[in-house]
Amino acid sequence: MNVLLLSASKGTRLAPLTLKTPKCLLPLINDKPILKYWIDTLTEIGIETIFINIYWLKDKIAQYIDTLDKNIKKKIYLYQEDYLEPVGEVLSKLRPDLGNPILIINSDTYIKKEEVKKFIWMTKDCTYRQFLICLAIEKRESIKDKSLVTLNKERIITDFIEKPDNDQAGYSYAGIMLMDSSVISSYETEELIKKELTKDIVPDFKNRMIGLEIKGAIDIGDSLETYYQAYEKIK
Repeated sequence: MNVLLLSASKGTRLAPLTLKTPKCLLPLINDKPILKYWIDTLTEIGIETIFINIYWLKDKIAQYIDTLDKNIKKKIYLYQEDYLEPVGEVLSKLRPDLGNPILIINSDTYIKKEEVKKFIWMTKDCTYRQFLICLAIEKRESIKDKSLVTLNKERIITDFIEKPDNDQAGYSYAGIMLMDSSVISSYETEELIKKELTKDIVPDFKNRMIGLEIKGAIDIGDSLETYYQAYEKIK
């Protein structure tokens, strides 16, 4: 299994910290960046290739990757963007190399290693049942600026709304998903390259994906307050 570690955004909600440092390189765990946490975690659980798409301050990310152990570096493929590409465009261009299925992770979301392993273990049932997307979800008191995920009794996702107008309690996307390659191939290239992942692609597959609950996901890109709280909490 391969992984696409989404790491291209500007991290505007974490400004001014992200004006000179890409979000994925902000210190978090023992003053090491969350990107290092994900690389270590994914390597430990046996991921074959880690694709990382980069745009904002991409030279700094490339320089950081170059400092890693050579056995780690050989597992990493940097996809460098000249502009902030929609995730659909990234998936389209990497399609021949991603394999099937593909794990997709928001690199600015911290998820405990045990929860990542649990999610991957749970997806074995999903792929057997031929769901096209296995989506990690978490129950929240507030879904402000997040997604609202609606499930039926069998955990099949019947609706997915990115950043709904009304804040409420409910299930939200937790930053990690397993996607069957047929999702990518179901679009014509001209259509796919314009699509964002959670705004466009995921909602297209309502009733053909399943929600798997995990706990303790922290999106450090939410705000400066969230980042600083995570920095103090995660050791």
